[in-house]
Amino acid sequence: MFYKVTKVTKAIKKAILVVAVLQVSSAWAYEVAGSRDHPLFRRSPGYHIVEYGGGERALTIPTGKGSIFLAGRWTEIVYHTDAKPFSSDELGHRFLRSLQNAGGEVVFRENPGLGGSLVVGKLARSGRDVWVTQEVTALREYRLSFLEAPKHQPGVSPLSVPDNEKEAQVLDLLRIVERVGSLEFAAHFAPGSSKLLTSYQENFSKVAMLMEKDPSLKFRISTYTDSDLKPADQRTLLRDRGKVLFDALTALGSDGNRLEVDLSVADASGPTAPRDVVRLTSVDSLDPPLGAR
Repeated sequence: MFYKVTKVTKAIKKAILVVAVLQVSSAWAYEVAGSRDHPLFRRSPGYHIVEYGGGERALTIPTGKGSIFLAGRWTEIVYHTDAKPFSSDELGHRFLRSLQNAGGEVVFRENPGLGGSLVVGKLARSGRDVWVTQEVTALREYRLSFLEAPKHQPGVSPLSVPDNEKEAQVLDLLRIVERVGSLEFAAHFAPGSSKLLTSYQENFSKVAMLMEKDPSLKFRISTYTDSDLKPADQRTLLRDRGKVLFDALTALGSDGNRLEVDLSVADASGPTAPRDVVRLTSVDSLDPPLGAR
């Protein structure tokens, strides 16, 4: 009798092992053969690769100053999740953190307030630039693409944004302010520093056009600090970054008498705006002038 029970027990254990192996195999079956993550841009938790490809390709890449046409070695990875997906905003922040950790810079980000799902960054490497693009293509999918292009390509020049298109973008911003009361733009600082990196000028110039179009608009400027600092250092950094943003906005034409810098949340409880973002909140009235001087 003991022998028979032992045989049944072994059979059950074997069946459980087979089921476990099949479950593991089916989980990995999602991955495209030969696919792999980029070492600097790891997948978001719960996502798997459903498409993977590459080769030589020419692409038009948006930047803060228009668009450029580049050719080079291209790789594309498409990720999908069957679980609860990350929002476009969270995926964008994860991308920006990876870009920052890799020493890259943001060159373009669609306005999250307009449902923007596209972020473009650039990594400078010896003799070449790596242009990295992340786009949320569906509720449960996002795409990463990498284009390695020579630093200097003959005939490459920025494609300027037509005035009528820029006017339409400014009107879109005005509608966002009227609807949600705030705007958010990419504003990337070097870690622990108030040095504002490039690619903010295009959006900041639109803010100036927006304020010119509606003279009643007044904004409070909120930026972020670094969470690994002591509270006193966070307050100092937040103040310095706020002043830099104020100066950058006014240098590009915004009315400084209608801007103020928000220093109200400058402690360890968290940043005043999401990382790598400047938030401009519309206010009904300001005691003039409250801008950083």
